[in-house]
Amino acid sequence: MSPKSGERRFDKSYSHELLQIAKTDLFAAKALAKNSKVRKETAIFLAQQCVEKSLKSTLCHFELPIPLVHDLGALIARMPEGVEPPFGYGLTSFNDYAGIFRYETGREKLTAKDVLEAMKIADKVYNWASKIVVKKK
Repeated sequence: MSPKSGERRFDKSYSHELLQIAKTDLFAAKALAKNSKVRKETAIFLAQQCVEKSLKSTLCHFELPIPLVHDLGALIARMPEGVEPPFGYGLTSFNDYAGIFRYETGREKLTAKDVLEAMKIADKVYNWASKIVVKKK
């Protein structure tokens, strides 16, 4: 992919900003997940955004081009050899929450347990990325 076809290189320092944005997406997802007036799909969308930004911050940390997509599989495929997030390609189950499920309600029969599981997955991926991007000296 060239920059014209949807990828971009960022300065390595941007990885910290992306990770911070991922963290705030996770906070928002958890807050919305507790509110019965909010669509479950919306809370899971924000969990997906946390995962997406965590993966992108990791790519940025390794100074790799970042595909400008919401496809988590495409992001995982770009990881350096030996670097794989928790749940690996299973994270692609979030992909539709960044797309079609943002515009539909009820197609997926989501339970409170499903939402809680999405939050746990996003937490694990965020923590994994944090250990890579924010190395303690």
